Amino acid sequence: MLTYMDIHLKYTLSVIGVLALITRPFLCRMETTKIAFISTVALLYTTLCYNYTILNGARTYSPEKVSGVIGNIPVDEYISVVLQVVLVSLWAYLCVRWKHQCLNFNHDKQSYQTIRWMPILLLNVTTAIGYGLAVPGQQTFYLGSIMCWASPVIMVMWYGAGNYFVKNLIPSSFAIAIPTLYLLLVNRIALKEDVWHLNKTTSLNVSVANGLPLEEALFTFITTAMIVLAGNCYDKAYSMIITFSLIYPHQFSFSRSFIGQMFKAFATSEYTMPSIVTDDLKYCIKLLDSSHSFGTSNYLFHTAIRLDLLIIYGFTRITDNMVDDESDFENKKIKLKLCYKFINELFADRKSDFDVKSYPQEIIIDWKEYESELTEEELAIFRAFSRIAFLLPRKPFEELFDGFQLDLSGTLYKNVNDLLIYFTLVAGSFGAMCVYIIMYRYNIDKYEFVEKDDYLIRKSYQIGNGLQFVNIARDLVRDSEAWGRCYFPTELLDDEKEDLRILCQEKKPRSMGDKKLQRYARMMIQLADKHQLESVDAINRLPRELRGPILASTEIYRGLNYAIQSSPTFPHKAKLTKYNQLMILFKILYIKSMKYVI
Repeated sequence: MLTYMDIHLKYTLSVIGVLALITRPFLCRMETTKIAFISTVALLYTTLCYNYTILNGARTYSPEKVSGVIGNIPVDEYISVVLQVVLVSLWAYLCVRWKHQCLNFNHDKQSYQTIRWMPILLLNVTTAIGYGLAVPGQQTFYLGSIMCWASPVIMVMWYGAGNYFVKNLIPSSFAIAIPTLYLLLVNRIALKEDVWHLNKTTSLNVSVANGLPLEEALFTFITTAMIVLAGNCYDKAYSMIITFSLIYPHQFSFSRSFIGQMFKAFATSEYTMPSIVTDDLKYCIKLLDSSHSFGTSNYLFHTAIRLDLLIIYGFTRITDNMVDDESDFENKKIKLKLCYKFINELFADRKSDFDVKSYPQEIIIDWKEYESELTEEELAIFRAFSRIAFLLPRKPFEELFDGFQLDLSGTLYKNVNDLLIYFTLVAGSFGAMCVYIIMYRYNIDKYEFVEKDDYLIRKSYQIGNGLQFVNIARDLVRDSEAWGRCYFPTELLDDEKEDLRILCQEKKPRSMGDKKLQRYARMMIQLADKHQLESVDAINRLPRELRGPILASTEIYRGLNYAIQSSPTFPHKAKLTKYNQLMILFKILYIKSMKYVI
């Protein structure tokens, strides 16, 4: 015979343990704080319902099956509330985390008001009906108590996050359905084991789910839905903060200012916020979706860092496209000059190359010239980048555009050292940008960080350089056919003059033969491995919860080595299959990264 605690240990804690292992690589302080907050509120609010229904005899427990009683409620029931919140929240996190949260905002006032107020009106009616039914001693007492208890708090949550929930309806519904079915099974076992009972005089005596009382099934469904909705409330508030940082400037902390900002963001209607911010981000998302490696890596991080990485990837990618895709050479120079001008305007008030701001600030840009020269997509991504420029240093972007300048001039690189100088400009600089994003989102003092721990900055450049060797190996054919470029160190070519003629003038790299192309690619891959080994330990300087995702991100990119070497013919642009990406993620996140997080 099982006690209530036995049921917790066997059926609830075991599932929580599995979910905790699955979600471990993705959990961050925001998520653990969310679960702790919801657990606390749920415990306080549910205690009212349990006390009232037990006091009025609607629910009883077998004394020998419980561990003890606090007030009118068994200790095991308090534990049950917390365990349900943890279980449902972990499962919901797996369901809802994959979508960019800014896409859950509804900026249309008419539909927003309809979605907000219609359910609230129905919930008001439900509350009134529940109040009328919750008469002690009547068969409708327990059902009415549930309706009267649940409806008001659902109304409050729906007011702030109902539209967000509807925009995220499919994953949220899945987050509700599966735990509900499982918890109904657990409750059925508890009833069978004679742990608790419902008083027949205060219940409808209608059974569902193979003998489970209707009221208990309804209570399980409602409480599970409330937990998922509460998670949506928290996510909506934080998403508003990171998306509209000029309006909500305070970073995550346990300060009064941040907590007050969270409640304000929760209560604010999305349609009152500038929709241009969300529209600009959609262009960044569209561009990210075209990247197989970085697009996959981006999903590994929590929502704030994911948003920042999305924007800087969009900006660096669109500026690269502006220079590469423009057919007229003079137009390329004009576009690059415009990029330099934009950076100079953004960072005009910086005191040094790596000076950054720790507080969001609006940067005044005269957009007229950019509106006449840039496409709608380019302009949107420029605007999105301007909103987070305060947290980034000027130097990496100047380096990036200096690298583009070398591309325009058709520079060849004699040896690996020359090539590394170029890599530092176009790839190492991106690594530094990522580090500054992490420093901001984790409230690390930038100035002290650069002065006392520039080791991580240097290693971030090296990590970027190492990944660029993979790029060169992957794009050996594509760079030649599309632009007549050769990034391979000329002194390593078998026949420098002939190979350069084939690659840069004839643009027929395949005439060199697959064996030679594979051999040249292997040289780059060996250099990539060398830089990876020399720089990977820098991950230990990062926040613990980010080490796994960062290591996995680099390994996904380096996984292109396998795609190159396993192809029978040299690929035009090597890509990993979804299966191979998943295998790399599993190996890194759940096995290899353990030595960096324990």
